[in-house]
Amino acid sequence: MSIELVTIDTADGVELDGAMYQPKAAQKGRRASILMVHGLTWNFYRGPSRWLPPLLADDGYACLSLNMRDHDLSEPKDFELAHHDLRAGIDFLESRGSAEIVLLAHGFACNKVVCYAGLSGDHRPRRCVLTTLGAVKAYRPEIWAMVLRSAPAMRGATLIVQGAADPLIEAHARADELLDAAKSSRIDVVLLDGANHYFDRRHRELATSIGAWLNGDVQSFDGES
Repeated sequence: MSIELVTIDTADGVELDGAMYQPKAAQKGRRASILMVHGLTWNFYRGPSRWLPPLLADDGYACLSLNMRDHDLSEPKDFELAHHDLRAGIDFLESRGSAEIVLLAHGFACNKVVCYAGLSGDHRPRRCVLTTLGAVKAYRPEIWAMVLRSAPAMRGATLIVQGAADPLIEAHARADELLDAAKSSRIDVVLLDGANHYFDRRHRELATSIGAWLNGDVQSFDGES
């Protein structure tokens, strides 16, 4: 695996820093590339955006872990502008030759990914992975309402991975609400028994679940699909 630090400009003039994780040459093939999007209080070099991309690169997936414009903040800011950040990451991966780009989000970033197609009009990403979906309903219900209004614009396939032991979300309820709203996306739901909000001590299991789904294997998961 190799790591390259990058800086990307958005269409509205914001600089975003990130890290590009490339698998070993022997592992490269026709696998999708992944854009990793962090949640509230995090950035590209801490939390899930730091430990998950190397695991995915070990499995053969190129992965760009990218700062959003609200990185390191503890409260949502400029949510309606997040589509510029996602598009910049998608454009960067396309410029590097990626034929397919998967959006992978944790926590608050899941809301940005669900809203992306509706806010941007960009339907290039045909698959996305949402980990720890739904906590925003408790502290910013208006954002969750916007997510459900935007969900009908989603296309392709979506994987939701929830920690079954996460006390900060109602794992079943939030997944069910998105299932009801995103009528044009095929959605698979996985509940990892014993996993918490950040999948502590379950890092490899999360990465393996994501890789299995990307390869079309939804039967091996521990949970619902």
